[in-house]
Amino acid sequence: MTLNLKYILPLFIFSSLIALSLEAQEIDLTEIESNLFDSLFQGSSDNTRVRIIQDKKLDELMLRYMEQNRRLEGIPCYWIRIYSGSSNDARQEAYDTLARFLKKYEEIQNKVKYDPPNFKVYIGGYRTKSEAQKLLLKILRDFPNAFIVYDIIGFPQD
Repeated sequence: MTLNLKYILPLFIFSSLIALSLEAQEIDLTEIESNLFDSLFQGSSDNTRVRIIQDKKLDELMLRYMEQNRRLEGIPCYWIRIYSGSSNDARQEAYDTLARFLKKYEEIQNKVKYDPPNFKVYIGGYRTKSEAQKLLLKILRDFPNAFIVYDIIGFPQD
């Protein structure tokens, strides 16, 4: 009988502590109606009301994320650089490389940029790195020195 009490008593104490901690979590995680997205649903013609319930910290994180993006003054994107050179013939080599690229992949966005003292050829302009990675894998046989570059492009002008 004492053997069973050795196992039952710690099990009882452990389960009681778990129950108390779960109850404490329910008290800490109060439902808070978010007003961050209220403006999205104002003026609805069908009198629909959307209620978003979330922790206050989620609002703070979302506002911090939005402010960080506002400070970027542009849109993050990923390009693939297929050429960079600073020789006397670098400009011509850049346009030759671009022409060679366009023979096989004409539908892909591209640009030649002069970043003193280098001419650089970029292709892609994707919002996610995984999209750029797919293109990189596709072109590596033809352009083995190609690599992904992170950039911020300006917001479109009206």
